[in-house]
Amino acid sequence: MALQFFLGANTKEGFVSLFPQLQKEQSRRIYLVKSGPGSGKSTCMARLAKELGGLKEEIFCSSDPDSLDGVVLEDLAILDGTAPHVFEPVFPGCDGDYLTLPPYRNAQDLASQAEALYALQAASRQYYAQAYRLIAAAVLVREERRAAASQLLSGTGPEKRAAGLIRREIPRAPGPGKIRMRFLDGITPKGQLFLWETIPACANRIIALKDSYGLAHPLLEALKEGAVARGQEVYVCLDPAEPQRILHLLLPGAGLAFVTQREAALPFRPSRTVRIDAMLSSQDLRNSRGRLRLLGAAEQSLLEDAVNQIAAAHALHDRIEDIYRPHIRVEAMEDCYRQLVSRLRRED
Repeated sequence: MALQFFLGANTKEGFVSLFPQLQKEQSRRIYLVKSGPGSGKSTCMARLAKELGGLKEEIFCSSDPDSLDGVVLEDLAILDGTAPHVFEPVFPGCDGDYLTLPPYRNAQDLASQAEALYALQAASRQYYAQAYRLIAAAVLVREERRAAASQLLSGTGPEKRAAGLIRREIPRAPGPGKIRMRFLDGITPKGQLFLWETIPACANRIIALKDSYGLAHPLLEALKEGAVARGQEVYVCLDPAEPQRILHLLLPGAGLAFVTQREAALPFRPSRTVRIDAMLSSQDLRNSRGRLRLLGAAEQSLLEDAVNQIAAAHALHDRIEDIYRPHIRVEAMEDCYRQLVSRLRRED
């Protein structure tokens, strides 16, 4: 199966897009689908991927996880280049280009809906702004919880385990090592999602990092550097709330994954578990457990409220698409798909 990721996230800093990083890390050409809401961009990308074959990654939208933001094939990527991840090729026609869908039936009729469209957009932005404030508040609580837990570390910290794990678990590859930045998790209108099926799809050895208090990042950072030094291709999967921190590492060439496990059980059986929680002083942890539990509950409550705000914004976006759909030339789509497939095959 194709690996599934997000390339955008709703974070403490607002919406963060990894589309520019994809452009930097790929030698393949990047094509951008440009069109309005409800015009079939997601369907177009799925159809093109099916017709061209060789699908490697499906990129889902964190603001609508039922919709595609892009598809990554062997030698090209097709991405939704519209807001909130507005994106352009560096040299159109050279390293990629624009793909446009059929024009609207009646632009004047659509323009008559402008007042309603702008009102819906303004209301949606307000919901997103509130969601980002809530995520930022949740991260502040998380940082307090993480700081409190870090004081309970006994002996060496988690990063000290990296050298042994690199030596025992990560084989050397011809290299050079590569880093690919992605999100496997998302704060979405459907809740806090984890695209877990990607893990067993690229790894037969899964090392879980049992980390209830957010202390695994330094270990993952060291593992990332060690894997790249050993010539491995590394998918660095970031925390959607705090995109400066790593949650998971995938090394498909080695069939290996390092996956952060928080309180909930993982939906697959790991090959091995490294217990970050066991590095905390058990006596001090018992004394602090009540406060840590309270901070964790506060963080989750704030994130759940953020999900509700994103869901409300998504509902307004659905209404925008409902206004657009009657004006889309659906009957012209099949000809459009054939022309685009023919064009991309010629340029291959």
